[in-house]
Amino acid sequence: MFSILKPTNFAKLHILVPKTPSNPYFTNYKTRQFSQSTIVFNRFSELAKKIKESYPISEITPQELHSSLNSSSSTTSNLSPTPKQPPIIIDVREKDEQLRGIIPTAIPLPRGILERDVERKVTSVKEVNDLENGRDIVVYCAGGLRSIMAAESLIRLGYKKENVKSLIGGYDNWKESGFEVADYETSKKM
Repeated sequence: MFSILKPTNFAKLHILVPKTPSNPYFTNYKTRQFSQSTIVFNRFSELAKKIKESYPISEITPQELHSSLNSSSSTTSNLSPTPKQPPIIIDVREKDEQLRGIIPTAIPLPRGILERDVERKVTSVKEVNDLENGRDIVVYCAGGLRSIMAAESLIRLGYKKENVKSLIGGYDNWKESGFEVADYETSKKM
């Protein structure tokens, strides 16, 4: 006999859903709440924690990233010692999340297609790993968990772990820190 498990702890999350099912382009959105078991979220968090322990993945604060964007010649504690250029920033959130805002200069590249498209949309492993002209890559998601997994994937693809960083707290932390956000459509043209 099967029994139905009913978790007692649920978390309220906001997602974007189409206002009308007949809209094939999903351009009009509204916010809706739904419940997700905290057990599932805890497993996801635990997976990100294990990835950080096994690699380890370097992290960067919004303040460090902001200063590296404003002064490419300055050094910060968690970027390469002598950066020649500002870091490459990759937004691994889904498009519906990116539509709410994006970090300026970020390249929208959702997590689901990162491995497939990173060299085509960003730069090659060889160019990033170049000791003299190499650049750091900073990946971010909404809260800092998916970006840990994205950073792991980039390292597995051959990018040096010294060059790959995850933004602590993701886009939410960047925005809460009061830093500028850009429009998604504007960032696509860059």
